[in-house]
Amino acid sequence: MDGSAAIAWEPAQRWLEDFRTEDGLFAVDAHQRIVHWGDSAQKILGHSSQAMLGRPCYEVLGGVDGGNFRFCRRNCPVMANALRGRPTTNYDVCTRTQAGVPIWVNVTILVARPAPKAAYAVHLFRDVSERRRLEQAAQRAVADLRELMTEAPSRVEGGVSPMPTPCLTRRELQVLRLLACGVGTQQIASTLGVSPITARNHITNLVTRLGVGNRLQAVVYASQHHLI
Repeated sequence: MDGSAAIAWEPAQRWLEDFRTEDGLFAVDAHQRIVHWGDSAQKILGHSSQAMLGRPCYEVLGGVDGGNFRFCRRNCPVMANALRGRPTTNYDVCTRTQAGVPIWVNVTILVARPAPKAAYAVHLFRDVSERRRLEQAAQRAVADLRELMTEAPSRVEGGVSPMPTPCLTRRELQVLRLLACGVGTQQIASTLGVSPITARNHITNLVTRLGVGNRLQAVVYASQHHLI
């Protein structure tokens, strides 16, 4: 890190050292070198700050997406946005712990510009391996369900057109996939990070939107209409 960048980074670095969060936290400079590695990051991934500071984040993390595409790389979209002072939508990547164990993390980016020529990207991440496992299990369950079902072609009875398939929100699709996996209200609440009452409300709203009578019918309807 050159002298001007080091000076520009010092105020933000002091603030981050006092920041406490259960999420993993690290920050990189404009060259994607790790300039801060929090205790929470070490707790989740196992790497110590001594081993991480000064190293390119993409070489250490090497995160890939669901299609095994290398997301963490030199001049990644996160850094391209950060250099322009723009935010990046949170995303999931699969990386590995210090012990070599695969782990899925969801990453949120905070962009700071302490000086005109010094851009930094602060990464907050949390372990979402269980959510990803449930979603994958739900996808497999739906695939198995489709194989067992005989899908009859849509018919129009009495000259009445069938109801259009509703367009579900991202959260509704998450709930639907969890239901397809046979997950209960409590586990859905835990996976989504909401209260059981909120999870129950999501399920009720989903069933209503699909125009069905219960959770099982919601899963069957979703499978027939290729919503999951």
